[in-house]
Amino acid sequence: MDELDIYVNLQPLDKPSGYPGGRRSTVKCRETFHTLEPNTAGPARSGARDGKKSSYRVAAVCLGLLCLLLLAGLITVVFQYTQGNSEWKMDMALLQTSYNNLTEERDQLQTSYNNLARERDQLQSSYGMLTKELDHVKNRWVRFSRSLYYISSVEKSWQESRDDCRNRGADLVIINSKEEQEFTRGLKKRLWIGLTDRETEGTWRWVDGTPLTKSYWASLEPNGASSDEDCAEIKMYNEETSWNDAPCDDRSFWICEK
Repeated sequence: MDELDIYVNLQPLDKPSGYPGGRRSTVKCRETFHTLEPNTAGPARSGARDGKKSSYRVAAVCLGLLCLLLLAGLITVVFQYTQGNSEWKMDMALLQTSYNNLTEERDQLQTSYNNLARERDQLQSSYGMLTKELDHVKNRWVRFSRSLYYISSVEKSWQESRDDCRNRGADLVIINSKEEQEFTRGLKKRLWIGLTDRETEGTWRWVDGTPLTKSYWASLEPNGASSDEDCAEIKMYNEETSWNDAPCDDRSFWICEK
């Protein structure tokens, strides 16, 4: 703040009468002014401000570019993640489909296996039943008239056949009637019967020791007096006279009676 002295020369326009002296009067007026300090560094400060503003602009631009780069990077990462996630989901979907298909095939195979196992069990059961039935047939006793008869399913010698009958509580069959003869030859098998002349050649006796009285020899039988054909069998079963003499060591089926 500066003070400025102002002097004013006051001279009357008309000199009044009686005015003494006509002296020039000077009045000093003091006025106080608020003055601005002179801007001695005006252009330098303005340049500094402009430089700062330019720096701010550059920083702002750089910051904006950095933000744009970060945004672009983020978008790229999100896109790649989304794409990768989609591919992963697609792979998972394919794997799930494959798993479902394999599971379905496994279930079908399991069903087939169960069906085959059930069929196997049924066949095994049928086989067991057939085996039992076969064993029953092999070991069955057939009733005729007042006797039980067992017909073998294997072949043995005459003596072995008799031993088997004895083990069963029976003996080789003794045929003492026409009905019994028809029954035995109706079995349609070559069978040893309980008739032999091993003790006395030409004298035929049943296994219980009784002599032969009624016979059903085939034509020209017995004829083995000179060849040791000492045991009797049913051979020509299609004929009423079906007996034949044969070597006792021959192997044939047999029929037991009890």
